[in-house]
This record gives sequence, C-alpha cells and structure tokens, in this order.
Amino acid sequence: MKSASLPALVFCLFLLAPPPAKAEPCAACAGLDGFVPPDTIDADLYLMVGKAKRSDKVRSVEIQEARGVVKTGLKPAFPGELSCPGIDTEGWAINYTGKRPWPARHKGVDIPQPRGTPIRAIADGTVIAVFENDGNRKGIEIALRHTPEQTGLPFWTYSQYTHLTEMPALAIGDAVRMGAEIGKTGNSGKMGRNIRRDALHFAVLFSEAPSWSNDGRVFVPADGFFMDPVAFYRTEGPYVSAELAQLPSSDKSVPVAYLKTDGTVVPADARRIWPYPCK
Repeated sequence: MKSASLPALVFCLFLLAPPPAKAEPCAACAGLDGFVPPDTIDADLYLMVGKAKRSDKVRSVEIQEARGVVKTGLKPAFPGELSCPGIDTEGWAINYTGKRPWPARHKGVDIPQPRGTPIRAIADGTVIAVFENDGNRKGIEIALRHTPEQTGLPFWTYSQYTHLTEMPALAIGDAVRMGAEIGKTGNSGKMGRNIRRDALHFAVLFSEAPSWSNDGRVFVPADGFFMDPVAFYRTEGPYVSAELAQLPSSDKSVPVAYLKTDGTVVPADARRIWPYPCK
C-alpha cells in the first residue's frame, strides 16, 4: 500500500487535533470606550476577521473581499537617503488559497525584521486585545484602537500586530502613545512544516461606528472594514480599497510619516507613523 506523504499526514493531524479551549470573555474590556458585548456584533464580521469553521471559509473570503481585502496597488514612500523597513514583496491582500487547504486571503502586510526588533505603536491609542493565539497562524498578537482625534482620520481605526516573539508587557485598557514599544518582532504562529521568517504581520481595520468587541479570541469593530495598511497614511480619502484601486498610478505612492532612531518624528506634527523607525 502506498504510504501517505508527509504534508498529507500533517494536514490530517491538524484536522484531528482537539479544538482549543473555549475563550474566556474579555472582562478587562468592560467599561472601555466603545466596547459592546460580543453577541451584539453581526456574525458576518466574525467571519471577516477570520473566525470561521472550515465550512465557512468560502463565505469568509467573500465577506473579506466585500469589506476591503482587495489589491489597491499602493506603495509606501520614504526619503531616499533613509533606510526604512519595507513591506514584503507579497504585499497586501494576497490570495493565499494555494498555501492553505481552504480559500484564504492575506488580511495585512508582512514587514520582515530581525527577531526581537521593537515594534512601535503607529498612533496614540488604547490596547483592546492581547492574544497568545496558541495553535493559531497569527501567533502572539496585540491590537490598538485609535479614535478620530488621535489619528486625524474621519473614523475609528484599529491596528493589529501579530507573530510577536513574546507576550507584550501591555495590558488591555492601557493607553499607548505613538512610537511607544508595543511588542517585539518574532515568528510565532508557525503551523505544520512551515517555518515563518521573523516579520511583523501588520493590519488596519476601520469603522465609522465607535463600537467594537473582544470575545476572548478575536477583536471585531462594529460595521468594520479592512484597510490597506498603506492607505492609513494618506492625508485624504479615499480609504476604501475598491476606490483606491481605481486611482491613477501617480497617486499610488503614499508618503509615510516615520520615527527616526533618535526618537524624532518626521514630520514633527504627524499623528500616524510607520511601525518601525527609519535609520
């Protein structure tokens, strides 16, 4: 009898593995600005952020694409005389179906950096999620909520940082200033035979509604959408991915504010910066 291949055995073991323990409700979230109970958030939004059974994967991708996970062609622009950590060549909204046993999209961008490199908060905000994500591809994760007053954008935004090398020192409810260290770069979340390089998975979501929730496993903005993370740095709209995709090529390069290694913010009045300093 022909023996099964190693990838097939790994996949079978993944399917047979016991489900993770049920997540505990986020008691620390109660009383935070905008927090609402998890069961008040539309079920489709949980599929949007990837909380889906295998039978829901096709529907999950459909919702993600309808809510912003489509290519835009945007590129971050930094001063030529500086060395700024850039996005992996795979970019934003990559179709990962060929890398998974089900339909999947890459709902962020990867920024490779050496293990242990500090990750910086991209704007003033509040910690709304810290997850270990044991057995999950995301690995160790932290998420911040940013108000319109904190970013200068006309909606609430949520920044997500995953694959951290260790659990952050920050706790849910902590106020964070732009440029503060919120975690360290790593490759947590590796699955099966795949060994992920050290990199930050960086994602941004937004909503015109201030409400959000955290069910102990994922955070979800009410009526939320995914945003190309590069669009977060635009000084004016559009921000919706489908509209960004229609922009002329001359508008695809987005100047990005940044932190220098000496702590200087450029430009000085910026309220949104890149998650790594430039040298």
